[in-house]
Amino acid sequence: MSEYASKQPVIAGLRNEYKWQDSNRLDTFLKRSKELANKLNNRLLRRNERIVNSILKRSAALERCTADELDQALISIRQTLRLEGISTATIIEAFAVIREVSGQVLGMRHHHTQIRTSLAMLRGGIAEMATGEGKTLAATLAAATAGLAGIPVHVVTINDYLAERDGEEMLPLYEALGLSVGVIVHEKELQERRQIYACDICYCSNKELTFDFLKDSLVLAHRKTTRIQQASLLTGDLSWSDNLLLRGLHFAIVDEADSVFIDEARTPLIISGQEKFGQREERLLKTAMDIAAKYEKEIHFKQDENSQIHLTPAGHALLIESCEPLDGLWNSSFYREPLVKQALSALHVYHLDRDYIIDEEGAVQIVDLYTGRVMPGRSWGQGLQQMIEMKEKCELTKPRETNAEISYQNFFRKYHHLCGMTGTVREVAGELLDVYRLRSETIPLLKKSQRKKGFREVYLTEAEKWQRVAQLTHELVSQGQAILIGTNSVASSEAISEVLTRESIKHKILNARQDKEEAEIVAVAGHPGAVMVATSMAGRGTDIKLTEETRASGGLHVIITELQDAARIDRQLAGRSARQGDPGCVSEILSFEDQLVKRMAGPLLRKFLKAVSTTGIKLPHRLGYRIQLSCQNKLSRSHYRQRMQLIKVDTQRQRTLAFTGDKK
Repeated sequence: MSEYASKQPVIAGLRNEYKWQDSNRLDTFLKRSKELANKLNNRLLRRNERIVNSILKRSAALERCTADELDQALISIRQTLRLEGISTATIIEAFAVIREVSGQVLGMRHHHTQIRTSLAMLRGGIAEMATGEGKTLAATLAAATAGLAGIPVHVVTINDYLAERDGEEMLPLYEALGLSVGVIVHEKELQERRQIYACDICYCSNKELTFDFLKDSLVLAHRKTTRIQQASLLTGDLSWSDNLLLRGLHFAIVDEADSVFIDEARTPLIISGQEKFGQREERLLKTAMDIAAKYEKEIHFKQDENSQIHLTPAGHALLIESCEPLDGLWNSSFYREPLVKQALSALHVYHLDRDYIIDEEGAVQIVDLYTGRVMPGRSWGQGLQQMIEMKEKCELTKPRETNAEISYQNFFRKYHHLCGMTGTVREVAGELLDVYRLRSETIPLLKKSQRKKGFREVYLTEAEKWQRVAQLTHELVSQGQAILIGTNSVASSEAISEVLTRESIKHKILNARQDKEEAEIVAVAGHPGAVMVATSMAGRGTDIKLTEETRASGGLHVIITELQDAARIDRQLAGRSARQGDPGCVSEILSFEDQLVKRMAGPLLRKFLKAVSTTGIKLPHRLGYRIQLSCQNKLSRSHYRQRMQLIKVDTQRQRTLAFTGDKK
């Protein structure tokens, strides 16, 4: 059996999916051992070298061809791919033709690192390609080869903006190759989506794609097996098949794969149905909020590293006391405790300008923690959305009944061929292999990195931190460098903005409030002395282009002001500087009042920091940084356990519903 992607049948009215079989411990051990052996003897690296050299040699020959000869080569490789499928021989010819067409149409020919990236993806792996190395163009080799072979391709990005941008930028190349291309964004209607999914190559965000899959699941609610679907088609019952959006899950290339497969994989995606909310439900939530307002943190409840609320004995006693004069559901501990815990989450776990913002129309909009973008049309379930609206005194939206849900893990494992690329993967390579059976491959840099390590400083208070950031920014601006200040929340970006304004330092803010102006803000971020304050810049997929004057002054200086949930996300933010041989530098200026430390510090660490603050002792920056890293590692391990638990719960739920015949 070939290691490359193969064509699966596309039958009108049937949604073709891979039937995933869970691996046992022995299979997992053998996979990991094989992967380790391949890396130790560099077998894959040597093989790639031979294939890349063959592609570049064939591409050089095609450069001397006339337009008619190139067209004939394209027709020939399309026919060969359709008949013989994807193999090493057909890849060499296909990549060479695509590379030459790209050179003529886009003015860009794929370099050897981009060729290696697509090779890794066609083998069903994750390519770790450094930030700024040209992942958008790199994906076209794998996508176009699969498209020419007749395999429907989904190029999955982390948001609509990037899907639209990448699809439009690469459209001339695909059209020159005779491939149809479509882009799915939030505003597209169902009929238009159906036509776009019918294209050879479809660019879309992970959320839009998964929700469309769930919509199809509702259509197929009573026709779960392929045999039942085929029987319906044979009897002429086409009413349901005409309403399907997807042709199947054949071939997916996932950009920013670690963000999609790991960071966003702790929360299942849910599609809702009819409204189920009235005055009774509103009174219930309002009562829960009133009771929760009486609670004091550490006395009546505690919050763990996963932001879960746990009532203390005093909290349980207060709950019983508060519910004595109430009737109905409040007489049952089965109902009242979860309600009050949810209300406490709304009050203490979810924060304005970090987890959500209030838009111009006065509505609560969820902010994606990993991209810093607003998530339109999304809402929290189980009454949390309405409780937060009560907390912020906004108009209440009506919750809906859950009709279908799935985790990212179980969704993406339904693809016949799954692959991806990202700037940071080595920290989670084991999990990707175990959960998705995706091997990871590190792609060498095109040019030697010129990134310099700045300094790491940790201060006791946020005020000290922001003042130090402003001081450093002033120094760098005077030297003509461009500066990117990375923060974790809208509130933090606005806090440093106030300090910079007070110090008369001109700057631009890029967070969930300025989401629509992103392209304009990023376009000038590489100019000399430009200062950009960005929330969760690590996941934005944007490229800050430097002017010659900025390069001469030292390039882009990234200042990390808060550690993210995982070290690899910090690496992505650092990767915004010194791209493709440009100069650049990364510094970290942190504080013990950062959210990471507040969330993850244990009782002993809290007492220690309090004692240090009281006595005025200055901790060495190296020790402070080790404390920050220990908090980050603790949070990363906690998130890993959450993801593993979600897979277990979602898999069990799917099996139970399949047995009972429930449409969800």
